[in-house]
Amino acid sequence: MNLTSGAKDPFKEFYSHRWALNYGDTDKKETPEFWNERAADFAAKAHSESARRESEQFLSRFSWSADETVLDVAAGPGTFAIPLARRVASITATDFSAEMLNELSRIAELEKLDNILTIQGRWLEIAQPALHDTVLCLNSLGVISTDAHHKSRLEDCLKKLAASCRKRLIMLIPHADSPLEPDLRKEMGLDEISMERRRVAILYYAMVDCGMLPSLHIIRRPFRWTFKDEAEAVETLLLKGGVEKNPETEAIMADYLKTRLKKEDNDRFSLAYDVSQALYVWNRLTDWQ
Repeated sequence: MNLTSGAKDPFKEFYSHRWALNYGDTDKKETPEFWNERAADFAAKAHSESARRESEQFLSRFSWSADETVLDVAAGPGTFAIPLARRVASITATDFSAEMLNELSRIAELEKLDNILTIQGRWLEIAQPALHDTVLCLNSLGVISTDAHHKSRLEDCLKKLAASCRKRLIMLIPHADSPLEPDLRKEMGLDEISMERRRVAILYYAMVDCGMLPSLHIIRRPFRWTFKDEAEAVETLLLKGGVEKNPETEAIMADYLKTRLKKEDNDRFSLAYDVSQALYVWNRLTDWQ
């Protein structure tokens, strides 16, 4: 496990990092209750016309076969499982949120899909799943790598994912960089290198340390915030960017958002832009070839 025999591994300290938590998040984000409360809203957004199109576009990055079996870990309301079900033989979808899986099942029934099996439970606690051709971990590593006591168990999580995979593991990290642009970060007095960028490197090392040699791609995908008003937009972006809130930073953020916020028909405001995401793909069959 060490870089050299007897040497202290400088990366190990990062394994205890709370991967589920970004700036402004609390312990509640690591609980089923947090996601149960948001299940209906998540389902509505995930299966809107635009979001479904984005999911289909992401899935089209990969080749799929009609006899393929897929394990979707922390599948949520079926953001990817529902559109993927028409391309493969079967999908096993896990999630610790019962309401998320209820939404998935409801939508699967509406769309007349009968090849999705759901398993409710925390990833680190459920029995080791049978081998599946492809294992998906999309936008969910933070939650599934944390146990019920809010302790990070990244190594255990990654090894369990690898042990479930017959052919390949596809993992997507939703934020590979700060939500704040470089010039704005500089104006706010933040570090040039964001926490999110460092996470990308640490996770790659962790996968290698767990016996995998993945390919890593930084991709751009659409992202959209919604706010009730301009004040909420300022507060949210400061919080998510890890910026101390004070009159100066509030003024800088308000000025930044002046031409970027769009007022919707429901009188809410939206901020849409492309974000950098980290895509890790491990092919078990070609790892040593």
